[in-house]
Amino acid sequence: MKIGFDAKRAFNNSTGLGNYSRLVIISLLQNFPEHQYYLFTPTIDEKFENIFSEFNNVEIIEPENYLLKKFHSAWRSYSIGDIVNDLSLDIFHGLSNEIPNGINSDKTKTVVTIHDLIFLRYPDYYNTIDAYIYKKKFKRSCQNADLILAASKQTKTDISDYFKIDDQKIKVLYQDCDAAFAKQYSTIEKEKIIAQYNLSKQFILSVGTIEKRKNQFTILKALTKLSIDWNLVLIGKKTDYTKELFDFATKNNLQSRIQILENISFEDLPIIYQCSQVFVYISEFEGFGIPVLEAMKSKIPVITSNTSSLPEVIGPNGNCIAPFDDYAIVHFINNELQSKDTISKIVTEAKERTLLFDKNLLAKTLMSFYTELKI
Repeated sequence: MKIGFDAKRAFNNSTGLGNYSRLVIISLLQNFPEHQYYLFTPTIDEKFENIFSEFNNVEIIEPENYLLKKFHSAWRSYSIGDIVNDLSLDIFHGLSNEIPNGINSDKTKTVVTIHDLIFLRYPDYYNTIDAYIYKKKFKRSCQNADLILAASKQTKTDISDYFKIDDQKIKVLYQDCDAAFAKQYSTIEKEKIIAQYNLSKQFILSVGTIEKRKNQFTILKALTKLSIDWNLVLIGKKTDYTKELFDFATKNNLQSRIQILENISFEDLPIIYQCSQVFVYISEFEGFGIPVLEAMKSKIPVITSNTSSLPEVIGPNGNCIAPFDDYAIVHFINNELQSKDTISKIVTEAKERTLLFDKNLLAKTLMSFYTELKI
């Protein structure tokens, strides 16, 4: 088959949708080298320009002139369709919530991955214009696509409810995280990272944009009640919400126990995970929640929310709590995490759970979806 992807994120985003796009494409290239792959992108960040160079069955397609590069949004929305038609692709997959206009549905079957519809569920957290544009693009893509891939059962439900899409057209396909999180790092490597970032010997970790929906404030409240002197390390982009955290920390004399890190290199991030004692991710709502999976693969105990997709990731044996229940965090850390046997049990169960998110299994499932579309 000839399979095309909107690969803008794969070539330009270091986190989130970029990681997802790269993982999908590389997994398919490794498992199904007999097919030809076409990657459409308006620009290429130099750090990603060689990520697919080892594969011979890949063609990268960029705008053919400066004008199209300058107006790259229009190129993605309207020009890619014509190129897809000229190439007579069998499948075109929009990896980040949208597909281009103008694809000939008689020749090419279209697939779109929808990661979440949080902007519809929590509109107050988004710019009004951005939310309007997202809704228009996502809904049109869902209506036009031959197959919709939802990042979780929760996202599938949201697509059906908000866009009135037939459930039969939507399939759930989970995602994996980078293999770097499953690698076990040495004591020397960990000590180097602890010194480099001035980390404490024992700390709670949370990874994600510092914003209200991610609910880091509740972790700070728990910090005031712990019977042990663990610190808190937050890794993520700062927003206006950060001031609320700092104000609370100042009032409760927590300044010396809180550290916020931005722009951590990808090479260092998995090691920081493995330096922590527990990972806390109590977001109000997530389409999937990849940091939870990263922590599970890092063999770190996890506390997460009992809402949205997060129970799907951590599984029935995971520690899920109400997002604003700081006492549940305190109880888990003060009691459960003081037993080596309990920690070992948590880590073992999490390792078994992560087998559901193996990238090779997911690639084979995805290829079966493509094949079904072409029959």
